[in-house]
Amino acid sequence: MIIHHFKFAVRNIARSKTYSAINIAGLAISLTAFILMALYIENELSFDRFNANADRIYRVADDKQAPDITLHSAASSAPVAPALQQDFPEIKEAVRLINTESLVKYASSYFEERGIFFADANLFKVFSFKLKKGNPDNALKEPGSIVLTSATAEKYFGNNEPLGKLLTVDGKSMKVTGIMENVPANSHLQFDLLISMATAQQNGSGYDWLFTNWYSNNFYTYILLPAKYDVNKLTSRLEDFDKRHQEVDSKTIHHYSLEKLTDIYLRSDRDEQVGKTGNLTNLYIFSVIAFFILLIACVNFINLSTARAGVRAKEVAVKKVTGASRGQMIVQFFSESFLMTTLSLLLAIALVYAILPAFNAFSDKKLAIDLLSPTHLTTLVALFLGIGFISGSYPAFILSGFKPIAALKGKVSMDSWSTGIRKGLVVFQFGVSVILIVCSLVVYTQMQYLQRHDLGFNPSQTMVINFEGDRKVQQQIKIIKQRLSQIPGIQSITASSNVPGDASAGGWSMDFAKKSGDTIHTEFPVYLTDYTFLDQYHIPVVAGRALSEQYAADSVESMIINETALNKLGFNSPGEAIGVNVDMYPSSGKITGVFKDFNFESLQKKITPLVMRVMPSKFRLLSLQMNTANIKQTIAEIEKQWKLLAPERPLEYSFLNDNFNKQYQAEIKFGQVFTIFASLAVFIACLGLFGLALFSMQQRTKEIGIRKVLGAGVPGIVALLSRDFLKPVMTAFLIASPIAWYFMNKWLQDFAYRINISSWIFVITALLAVTITMITVSFQAIKAAMANPVRSLRAE
Repeated sequence: MIIHHFKFAVRNIARSKTYSAINIAGLAISLTAFILMALYIENELSFDRFNANADRIYRVADDKQAPDITLHSAASSAPVAPALQQDFPEIKEAVRLINTESLVKYASSYFEERGIFFADANLFKVFSFKLKKGNPDNALKEPGSIVLTSATAEKYFGNNEPLGKLLTVDGKSMKVTGIMENVPANSHLQFDLLISMATAQQNGSGYDWLFTNWYSNNFYTYILLPAKYDVNKLTSRLEDFDKRHQEVDSKTIHHYSLEKLTDIYLRSDRDEQVGKTGNLTNLYIFSVIAFFILLIACVNFINLSTARAGVRAKEVAVKKVTGASRGQMIVQFFSESFLMTTLSLLLAIALVYAILPAFNAFSDKKLAIDLLSPTHLTTLVALFLGIGFISGSYPAFILSGFKPIAALKGKVSMDSWSTGIRKGLVVFQFGVSVILIVCSLVVYTQMQYLQRHDLGFNPSQTMVINFEGDRKVQQQIKIIKQRLSQIPGIQSITASSNVPGDASAGGWSMDFAKKSGDTIHTEFPVYLTDYTFLDQYHIPVVAGRALSEQYAADSVESMIINETALNKLGFNSPGEAIGVNVDMYPSSGKITGVFKDFNFESLQKKITPLVMRVMPSKFRLLSLQMNTANIKQTIAEIEKQWKLLAPERPLEYSFLNDNFNKQYQAEIKFGQVFTIFASLAVFIACLGLFGLALFSMQQRTKEIGIRKVLGAGVPGIVALLSRDFLKPVMTAFLIASPIAWYFMNKWLQDFAYRINISSWIFVITALLAVTITMITVSFQAIKAAMANPVRSLRAE
C-alpha cells in the first residue's frame, strides 16, 4: 500500500511539473535559509558552554556609584578575588585576568601581540582551556611564566620544541611553561598568550600598585561555585561585603553583582567588556525571520492546493467511486506532501554544504552541519515532519472530503471559501514581506546616518600609528614627529593615549573644588594628549585656552574639559570652570579651558564628559593628518622612516575613518544579513504569487477569449487580471506598515543618534510591493491576453 501511494505521489508531481517545481524550489530555498540561520543561532547560543563548569562560573561585576555618576563595569579591582574567597569559603576558586598588549621578541623576530592576559595560576581549574604541553597546576605559578596557544607557538617556533624557550615581552625575559589548544571560537575570552599574574605583581611591573587598590577596576574576576549552589545566597551578601572592605573616606560605593558565564556573551551590556559580545535582540530577530521564511514556503504549498482544488476534485471522486476511503485519500495527499518535502530537504542540504564556506566568511564564523549529530539530525527530522504535515494538511483534510457524485457532476462549489483562503494567505505573505522591506530600509538608512553624521571633529585623511606605549618610542617622540612631518604628504602630527573611536579612555577619579566651596567627586574619562591635538582634529575651544607649550604649568597640572563635563559639574557658564582646582591621580591640576563637544565614542552613546591633559609617559598613538593626493608614496616613506626610527617596533597603522566605522561593524553586518534573508522571503512569496497567477490565467482562458472577441485590448485585460492580485498586496501593505514602524522604532531606541522613520520609506515600500507584484503577475497576464481567442474558446 505504501508503494502504491508513493507511485501515485510521483505521478502527480510529474504531471504538475510547474506547480511541483514552484513548491519544491520555494521549500528548498526556505529550508536552506532556515538551516543556515539555525546553525548561526546555535553557534551564538553555544558561547562558553564548552567549559565543563559553565553553569557554576560567574563573573564579578561592579556598579561604581560616585555622587554624580554610576559606572556599570564588567571589571573589578584586584583585591576583590582574594577577599571574596576569604569572606565566602563556599567559593571554590577565584581567578583574575587583566588584558594587555606587548611587543614580543624571539631570536631576531618581533611580534606585536594584542591578545595577552595576565592570569592567576588557577585559571585551568576554572575554565576548560586544555594544555597540550606543560602542567596546568603550575604553568602560571611562577613570575616570568608564559603559556602560548598552539597557533602562537607555531608562529614563533615552527616545528621546534617550545617548552623552556625564552621570550622577551616588553623588554622582560619570560619562560614558556605551557602550550594550550587554541581558544575555542565560541569563547567570549579570546587570547594568544597567558602570562602569570605573579609577573604583574612584581615591583616595577607597572601593575604592582593595582593589587592593593580597591578603586581601580582593571581586572576581570571569575568565581567557581559548588555544584547545585543557590547563587542568590551569595548575591544577597555582596552589599555587606562592600561595606566591610570600603576604603576609608571613600566617596564611591561599590555594588557588586554576579553574571553567569553563559549569559556574558549575549546578555551583558556592561562597560569595559572583554573579548567577544553578541546581541540577543538581533538573534531573536533572525529567529523570527527564519521562521517566517519557512512559513511563507508552506503557505505557497497551501495556496496552490486551494487554487487547484477544483482540478483535483474529480480525481478524488473517481478514486472514491472505485472504493478508496477518505483515510486512504488523506494518506495519498500526505504522501505527495512528504515526497516534495523530502526532495526539498535533500536539495536544501546540498545547498547548505555549497553555501556554507561563503556564509562562514561573511559571518566570520566556523559553522558546520553534521548529519550524524543528534541535535542536527533531530532538527532535520522535525523540519521534515512539520513542513510535510503543515503543507499537506489542506489537501489531506479538505480535498479528501469531497462528495464523489457532486464532484463528478461538477457541482463542487468552494470558490468563495477557497478564494478567501488564498487571498488571506497572500495578504499574510506580502504582509511579512512588507515588514521585512521596511525594516531593511530603516536599518540601511540608520547605518548611512551614523557614517555621515557630523562627529564634531575631522576624521578624514588621518592615519593612526599604534606603538602601544613603547617606552623607546615615547622617549624620542619629538624626533619621530619631526622626521615624519618632513615627509611631503604629512600635514601635521599629534600624539595621544586615545583617539576618537578608540577603546574607552576609562574612568579617572577626580574631585572638583568649585569656587563656591563645594567639592564634587566623580569619574571622567581622560585623553592624555600633546599640545596640538585639538588643532589637528579641528576641535574649537569655547572658553579659556587650549593646552600650550608656552605655559610650563600645562605639562604638569593644566587640563581642559568638554561642554558635557561642564554641564555635568553644574557650572552655569564656561567661564565659571576656568581656574577650578582638580584633585586626581597622578597629580592635581587646574582647568584652563573648555572645548566643544565631539563624539569620541560610538554614536550609539550620547556624548559623555571628557578631560584632556598632557602626559607623554602615557602616549601610545600617533595621529598623522595626510594629503591623500599620493597616499601610497606617503605610506611607503612613513614605513621607511619608521624602520630607521623604531627598528624593533613593527609599524601598525589604520585610518581613523575605518576605526570609527568599525564600531558599527556588528550593526552593518546585521543589516546585510537582514537584507539577504528579507530578499529571500520576498522571492519565495513571489514564487507562490507566480504559481497562483499561472493557475488563474489557465482557469480564465475562456473569459479572456470572450473579452477579446468583444473588443477588449491587451492593456485592459492585463489590468483586469492584475487587479485581483494587487488588492491583497495593498491590503498587506496597509496592515503591515504600522507593525513595521512599531518594531523598528523600538530597535532605533538603542542608538543615541538616530533617524526618524520617514514617510518616504513606506512610499518606496509600497512602490516596491506593487512593482514586484506586477513583474511577477504581468508575464502570465500578458501571455494570456495575447493568446488567440479562437484557440482559447476551442480549447474550452
